[in-house]
Amino acid sequence: MNPATEQQRIEQAFPQVGRWVITAFPPGWMYVPGFGIRQMPVSQGQVMANVGLGEDVTGGAPLAEYIGKQTKMMEQHLKEPKIAGPQGTGFAGAEEAQLLMVRHAPGAGESMLHVQIYIRVGEWIGIVTLTTAEAQVREVRPAYDYFVKGLRMKAGDAGGR
Repeated sequence: MNPATEQQRIEQAFPQVGRWVITAFPPGWMYVPGFGIRQMPVSQGQVMANVGLGEDVTGGAPLAEYIGKQTKMMEQHLKEPKIAGPQGTGFAGAEEAQLLMVRHAPGAGESMLHVQIYIRVGEWIGIVTLTTAEAQVREVRPAYDYFVKGLRMKAGDAGGR
């Protein structure tokens, strides 16, 4: 069996969200088709963390420009967001990867944190977003790291979706 055929066989064995192939499921979390994963409820009233998988195409724009537009949109739609980054990060198979963190407090609710990794391969952009209550970050971080390490990008045209 050639390596390309083997890669396709492996990809088909795991759930996918767009070009994302999910190979690792942390205990206490469940797969949500077409989205990513969500923490299973532990106690009533607790905000459940989730990790969403998205994708887009840059149209040839640099990743920094793409993230800049996303950041402006967040500033317009979130109440008093505090944004850290972007800063370079590693991701297997990526030509470029950037990390962005956004903290905000919706309404009178508790402070929320979004940790986003933007991955570029050709014109394709993959976006991994952890959303959690800021108070739960230490609790959910190991599951998030485990999930992200198990993510793969489906082989194919890097310029398309």
